[in-house]
Amino acid sequence: MKKTLRKTIVAFAVIATLTTGCRSTDEYKKFAKAGSEYANAVDKLLEAASDIRIDTTSEQLLRNDRILNQTIEDYKKLTEPDEKRLEVIGKLRKHNELLREYFRLLNELASSDAPTRAQGEITGVVNNLNKIGKELQGSDLITNPGLLQGITNLVVSSQIRGALRDELEKRNRTIMLELTIQKEMLKALGDSIEQDAKLIRIAEEERFVIRPLIEDTEIADKDAWIETRREILIRERRGKELKNASNALGKFQEVFQGLVEGTLSLTRLNSFLQDVDNFLQLVEADKKAK
Repeated sequence: MKKTLRKTIVAFAVIATLTTGCRSTDEYKKFAKAGSEYANAVDKLLEAASDIRIDTTSEQLLRNDRILNQTIEDYKKLTEPDEKRLEVIGKLRKHNELLREYFRLLNELASSDAPTRAQGEITGVVNNLNKIGKELQGSDLITNPGLLQGITNLVVSSQIRGALRDELEKRNRTIMLELTIQKEMLKALGDSIEQDAKLIRIAEEERFVIRPLIEDTEIADKDAWIETRREILIRERRGKELKNASNALGKFQEVFQGLVEGTLSLTRLNSFLQDVDNFLQLVEADKKAK
């Protein structure tokens, strides 16, 4: 509730800024905060993607074991792809954390009269961001590498001035590239989450719902069975919601581009903030359900 209220306050602050007819430093500070919220939401999504991937493989192992007793080799064959995927997700989380730090420093540039320290820190952050970004470009989650080659420099709006303008002129293409990498990977992960959630639902429904139902003995705790069935079916819906959230979060690239070019509207920014807020509420609901 507090997070929702805080985002509402941010939205009203942005309204006050945009309706003045000119873009002030405060607007870019609010955008930097939105960038931090974005990074926070992405991190939670990546955490969910890791958990769902592990659970999917666990269900597959149990399913295979019911058919034929599994060996160590069978186990490794199924878990090795998981280890590779988790390694990629781990790198993406580091990449995301660096983006969070970049937007924090962007906030300093927008609000400080002495931005030299922030400028120096940004150089180190962006260098590390580029390094991890290049590693991520080789991931199987990047299904359209050609898309990354077509990114060009943006024309920085004349409304942006000072150290912030210098930074955006220097690195807007770099940040667009890194945000595009995240966007493409989030989209691929969203598709994977939806598919994995469906597989988990099928496996759990068989184990916890169908098997007790078709046994000769009557189900002892009928209320518990009903609740379990409901939770399992809802969990698949959560997978679809997480996929939609991954697509929504990927749109932050468009928000950043709009800020740089001076075309970011109040409606667009508020819409994105609402998407982030909706996702965080979804995550909180999942935690309470467990």
